[in-house]
This record gives sequence, C-alpha cells and structure tokens, in this order.
Amino acid sequence: MTLHLVRKYTGHDITDDSLTAAHQQGGPLGMLATALTHTCHTLNATEAELTRCAETITAHLADIHRVLAAGPDEPAPTLNPTGVLQAHGPRLDTLTAQRATDISHLRALTRIWLAHHAQQPSGENRAEQVRSFADQILAAIDDDISEGIVPAGIGSFVDLHRYLDANDYLIAAGVPYDGTEDSMALITAVQGLVVARLRTPGRPFCTHGACTFAAHDHISTTGSNGEDLEQSAPLRCRQCGQPAHYDSRLKDYRHDDPAVPDCFLIHRDD
Repeated sequence: MTLHLVRKYTGHDITDDSLTAAHQQGGPLGMLATALTHTCHTLNATEAELTRCAETITAHLADIHRVLAAGPDEPAPTLNPTGVLQAHGPRLDTLTAQRATDISHLRALTRIWLAHHAQQPSGENRAEQVRSFADQILAAIDDDISEGIVPAGIGSFVDLHRYLDANDYLIAAGVPYDGTEDSMALITAVQGLVVARLRTPGRPFCTHGACTFAAHDHISTTGSNGEDLEQSAPLRCRQCGQPAHYDSRLKDYRHDDPAVPDCFLIHRDD
C-alpha cells in the first residue's frame, strides 16, 4: 500500500524495506518513516470512504434515471424526497478536501525522505551543491504553484514567506544548518540561486485574463491620471507601464512577470 500511494501521487518509489530499516534505526529518520506510513494509511482510509460516498450518490442518481426512463407499466424505484445531495454532498466535499490535504502532506514527507537519502557525488564542490539544492527547491515550489498554494510568477523568498514558511523548502531539500557561518553562506547562496531562477525570463506567470489566484487583482478602474474609467482595464504599473496586479496577501503591488526589473513604484523586498 505504501509503495503504491507514494508512486501514484509523487512519482517516486519508497520501498517497504527502506521504511522498515528506518523504523529500526529510530531517531529522526524513524520518525519520518512513521509519518510516511501513517499518512499513507490515512490517505487510503480517506479514499475508501470517498469511494463509498461517491457510490452512494451514484446509486441514487441511477435510481433517478430509471424513474425518468420508465414507461407507464414499468416498475421504478421510489425516490428519496428529502434530498440526496443535502444528505451526502457535504460529506463528499469534506472527504475531497481531506484527500487533497493528505496528498499534499504525503508529497511533503516524500520530498524530505528523498532529500535525506540523496547520494551526493564524492568531491562535490560548493557550486554543484548549491545547484542541487536549488533544483530540489524549485521543483517543490512548482508543485505548490500547481496546487494553488503560491501563485505563478512569485519572485522572491520574502514573498514566499508571506504565503507559507519558506524555510520548509530548505528543510525538505536537506540544506544543512548548524549555526555556523559556512552553513549560513550556503543557505544564502541557495536562496539567491532560487530567486534568480524564479525571475528567469520565460517562466510561467499569471496575468489579466489568465489568473485564477484568489489573492490577485489584475483590474484597474482608474486611468493614468486618476480618472474613473467607463470600463475596467488590465492593471499596469504607472511608473514603467508593465502589466501588474495587487496581491492582497502581500498587501502590495507586483509586476505580473517576475523577470521584469523592479521600478520606483513596484519593488520586491529581497
């Protein structure tokens, strides 16, 4: 069960033997193995209950189809007049949300597991180490973008911290921290490379007409001189004219494209 769910929802393999070995080893790795196993059991139970709920609703809908299709002399089931969706719909929504939470938790735990089992090449220099950590963190950020946790086009670690604890990306990637200047320098270098890649031209970003992120407002109702517009228009930065948006989570404006340089009016806190 563990191997099936991890493979299904993360694309990675974690063997039962490796989990057993981690349990026997104990310590933080044993705790991680326990959390993975528990999350898989929880997800499995949630999906089983979701299946039963969906099958109940499907059966009631099938009864409705049979009643509507039945001829004058054909037997038909008696319909429940109290409301099938009122009885089962909220439960279906709750289970669907719980499943999404379980999958997100499983993916986070799997990222941590993989990071702590990654085999670093011998003699790896600092630049290679920084690139390796940055690759893992960018992949994790892209996963969160695809799940709607953070918006496409986010361009700084400071902005990431407004949505979640961005330090979790460092922890999941296994970036070492022991309070020394060397570990601090490594973290700074990794964060710097991640930010540079987030602002690489060509990365996807949301903009007017193509944004589904609830915290973004890409619409302007006033013109360049502050006059009211008869019809709303895509928001643009009044300093540089680039497409922009207001982010209610940041309580500030941002250019849509993270590759656009900061200007006098819109700038990120790095």
